[in-house]
Amino acid sequence: MDCGHGDVVAGDPEGAPGRSWHYVLPVIPLAVGAAVPFLPTSALRDSLDLWLLSGGGVLLIVLAAWAWGAAIRNHGVMDICYPAIPVAVAGAVLWARGRSPDAGTALLLILLLVWSVRLIAQTWGHNMGAERQPYAHWRRRFGRRWIWWSLFQIHLLQGITVWLWCAPLVFALTAPEPIPWPVALAGAGVWLAGFLLQWTADRQLAAFKSAADTRGRLLDTGVWRWVRHPNYLGETLMWCAWFVFALAHPYGALTAFGPLFTGWFMGYASAAPFKEMHMARTRGEAWAAYCARTPRFLPWPRPRSTSRQ
Repeated sequence: MDCGHGDVVAGDPEGAPGRSWHYVLPVIPLAVGAAVPFLPTSALRDSLDLWLLSGGGVLLIVLAAWAWGAAIRNHGVMDICYPAIPVAVAGAVLWARGRSPDAGTALLLILLLVWSVRLIAQTWGHNMGAERQPYAHWRRRFGRRWIWWSLFQIHLLQGITVWLWCAPLVFALTAPEPIPWPVALAGAGVWLAGFLLQWTADRQLAAFKSAADTRGRLLDTGVWRWVRHPNYLGETLMWCAWFVFALAHPYGALTAFGPLFTGWFMGYASAAPFKEMHMARTRGEAWAAYCARTPRFLPWPRPRSTSRQ
C-alpha cells in the first residue's frame, strides 16, 4: 500500500515525496489522545481508549517493518506487514477487554484473518525478490538520508493510515452487547462482495500477464471492463464491512470516516492515482482510450462515450 507522492512540503529532504495531508495524519492520534480524557465515562470513551491503546501494537509493527526493511534494503516489506496491522489491533483490543468473543465477533475475526493471510501471501511474492518502485527510486535518489526519511514516508504514514481505518473494527469489537446476527450477516455479505471482487480481479490480471499474446496490451475485460481499479474497490468494500459490524455499537455510526477515508485513499488520493500515473507514462494512448471508456473506481456513472452503447 503506497502512501502516495507528489508535492514537496517545507522541512522535507529536498525533493522528497510528500503531500500536505501526509503531515496532518500524525496530528490525529495526538488530537484524539488529548480529547479522550475530557469525555465522560461511556461506551464511546471505552472504545476510544482501546483504539488509542491499539495504536501501540500498530507502532510496534511499523518499527519492526522499518528495521526489517532497512536491514535488507527493501522497504517493500511494509506492504507485507500492512495486512498484519488490523490483526494486531484486534488482538490488542481483545486482550485488553478480557472477554470471550460472541458468535458475531468470531465471524468478524475469521473474515479478518482470511483477508490478512491472503494478502500477506500475495504481497510476499510480489515484494521479497527485490525492492519495488517507488521505494527503489527513492532509495537511489535520497541516499543516506533515506534510511530516516523512509521511517516517516513509508512506515509511519501507512501505520497511522491503517490505524484510522481500524476505528470501525475497534468499535465492532467493543460493542457493549453481542453483535446481532442481522448486523453480522450484513457485514459478512459486504466483506464477501469485496473479497470476491478483489480475488477475481487478481486472478484475471495474473492470467492476463501470463498469456503469451498480451505484451503491450491492456486488460480491459472481465471486472476490469467495469472499473480501472477493481482490486482497490474490492479492498475498500472489505474495509466497509467492518463499519457494518460496528453498527452493533451505540456509537458505531461515528466511525463512518473509516470507510470514507479508505475509499478516498484507494480511489482518489494515493493508490489508484499512483497506478494511473505509471500507466499513463508507460501505455500512453492506449491508457487514455481505456480511461475514456472506463470509470476509475466506481462503476457508475459510466463515461458518456460508453453509456450510449
